[in-house]
Amino acid sequence: MKNNFIRLAGVLFIISAVSAGVLAWLNDATKDRIEQNDLSASMSPEVIQAVAPGADTFVPFEDAGLVESIKAENAKFVDLLTAVDGSGNSMGYVVQTLSTVPGYGGDMELYIGIGQDGKITGMSVIAHSETSGLGSRTAEPDFWNQFVGDDASSEISSYDAISGVTKSSVSFVSAVNNAISVYSQYLK
Repeated sequence: MKNNFIRLAGVLFIISAVSAGVLAWLNDATKDRIEQNDLSASMSPEVIQAVAPGADTFVPFEDAGLVESIKAENAKFVDLLTAVDGSGNSMGYVVQTLSTVPGYGGDMELYIGIGQDGKITGMSVIAHSETSGLGSRTAEPDFWNQFVGDDASSEISSYDAISGVTKSSVSFVSAVNNAISVYSQYLK
């Protein structure tokens, strides 16, 4: 009886180890494709127009070393892209960032567009876990349009928060301010 139990435990261990190995291999093999699909999904024409009106697409920023340097110094910075029009002309920067102050449901992830003139051109919430109907209202243009046209050389300190969702509003603005900080320190 005892030998039978040990044999079954050994078989179960081998099956579990093989399954874990296969899952780890699949995760590694599909990681890049999943990231690419997530990026493509977050760059729908509606998102591109909300972040950088007139742009056709976002392309990786040309200086990969600078992007890596920013990532090393700013834990909430995700990526830096360039907004380009149909002719391939640069229209400005797109900073992908997380909020530096968690919202009710955790960090928010945003694209913040900054034009060649140093003004905020638009934004889009990529991901958030805020309460539907309350904190999620920060993802709507009615809230974030108040920042469009603001100068990206100084942080936003005065804004109209959404009543009853102050924590979500503060989280959203912290992401915008993180993008402004990246622009001011590295791109201006």
